[in-house]
Amino acid sequence: MRTSLPLVLLLCCVACAVVDPDLDSDGDGLADIIEAELGTDPELSDSDADGYSDGDEHQAGSDPTDPGDVIYTGGWPYNSDKDSQTDPGWDPGAEEGSLVPRFVGVDQFGDQVELWDFAGHDRPIVLDMGTIWCEPCRGLAAYLSTGDVAHVVEYVWWDEAYEGLYDMVQNEEIYWVTVLFSESDTHGPSSQQDCEDWDADFPNEKIPVLADSELKLHDWIGVTAYPVLNLIDSDLNLTIHRSSGPYGVLTEVPNLP
Repeated sequence: MRTSLPLVLLLCCVACAVVDPDLDSDGDGLADIIEAELGTDPELSDSDADGYSDGDEHQAGSDPTDPGDVIYTGGWPYNSDKDSQTDPGWDPGAEEGSLVPRFVGVDQFGDQVELWDFAGHDRPIVLDMGTIWCEPCRGLAAYLSTGDVAHVVEYVWWDEAYEGLYDMVQNEEIYWVTVLFSESDTHGPSSQQDCEDWDADFPNEKIPVLADSELKLHDWIGVTAYPVLNLIDSDLNLTIHRSSGPYGVLTEVPNLP
């Protein structure tokens, strides 16, 4: 017995030392052994409580232990599976059923934001495109900032059936992404300052304002009049394509998501 007891203890110690390298106790996409290296809490999916999971932050390159270091200053969503999708590029142009190209634009906070990060979250994405001097664009933005329909009732494309749109955006039942562009040689390309000024005039913490400075989305959509709304599903497919006007998407508002 005196010779077998140490052997039993040795076997127990060896068993205890074996750690499952794939164990992810909090389901945040980071194995517990990686969390030990990073200094994150393996029992909390968001160790620094900044709204982004430890796994997403590690993948995106922000610090999951620092609440001041986030993926996006605006708190926009992040799609950890976006790299598994193949970018279709910008040719040919858009049509219903098209996979949206991998667009990146600077936002009102100066961050480079990927449109693809809004996919993969089981909700539709409304792509709202216009210019800073377009009065109907500004009216729609004012409504989305305040919820006051007085800003839009004068326009022929507005209907009282759409009044739930503001609450849908606020409740994140849909993602609303505003994209500014400029076709003016005098003004020059749309810029981060345009986005910042737009957000100052029409603040809504749920809405990113992105600059299409190279007119990539503008040309792909084939914009002819604005504001123009297009609808994208959570798999990045263009489900409603319009080159002008908001009517096509607005009529679907009561049916979304």
